[in-house]
Amino acid sequence: MRGVGDATGSEDPASGGRPTPSDRHGQPTPSDGYGQPATAGRGPYRPVPSDGHGLSPDVGRGPTTRRSRALLRSLAPPVWRSVPWVALAAAGGLGLLFAASTRLPDQTPGAEVGLTVLRVTALSGGVGLAFLLDDPARHTTAASPVGRPYRAGLRLAMATPLLALWWTTVLLLLPGPTRPPLGPVTLEALATATFAIALATATVRFTDGAEVGRGAAIWLGAAAAVAVLVPARWGLLTLPADRWWEETHVRWAVLLAVTLASTALCVPEPLRRRQVPGLSPSGGVRG
Repeated sequence: MRGVGDATGSEDPASGGRPTPSDRHGQPTPSDGYGQPATAGRGPYRPVPSDGHGLSPDVGRGPTTRRSRALLRSLAPPVWRSVPWVALAAAGGLGLLFAASTRLPDQTPGAEVGLTVLRVTALSGGVGLAFLLDDPARHTTAASPVGRPYRAGLRLAMATPLLALWWTTVLLLLPGPTRPPLGPVTLEALATATFAIALATATVRFTDGAEVGRGAAIWLGAAAAVAVLVPARWGLLTLPADRWWEETHVRWAVLLAVTLASTALCVPEPLRRRQVPGLSPSGGVRG
């Protein structure tokens, strides 16, 4: 004979002595307090993982991408206000003046003059981009939940459409006979812009300065001066009639790739900040 508590069920005090159902191994299933199994109509019972406090570990945890988008949306207004628009506008306006100067002479300049004007204009835009990462509140924003790559990428995303519109306007300001081949000269302008950004990110990575644009602009100007002094055969500043024109733009493409890689390597926060011997992390002198 089967007794109470065998494989058919066991008595549940909360159900008034009625036997509670059990599984095929003789183990009682959870009851809802009225003699019915708690898993009725919901399939086999499976325990819910807990975090040790009675809560599921997924409670209150949304998708990572959704959280990142919400943080970026909340960060966009202060980043927009902190972008040095005055420096960017001054450099862009100077470049537009350079481009518009080709329409002043009575006789339309040739393509060689137009190429020189566009190179100077691209350098002017690069000087403006050197100030893109200037952030007077850098030591405060470093503690934000969004890392430096997101903050720098947000600044670049805000400036890129305006930069594309600016370069298109520059090309349209040049008369038709003055315009050089647009593809190669646009490659030069893009490489100049990425070189300026790479200098700014490297300065931010290896220094504690909050406003790094001035130093990056000086380095960009020094690099441009060196490029002028290098002979055309091995340098970057050749003319369309030169036989090294295509080889030169291969070097421009390599420069673009190198500066993009440098920017990607330098934009994250360093894992360990180098300390100057004799100085404490707070800036005081060690005893």
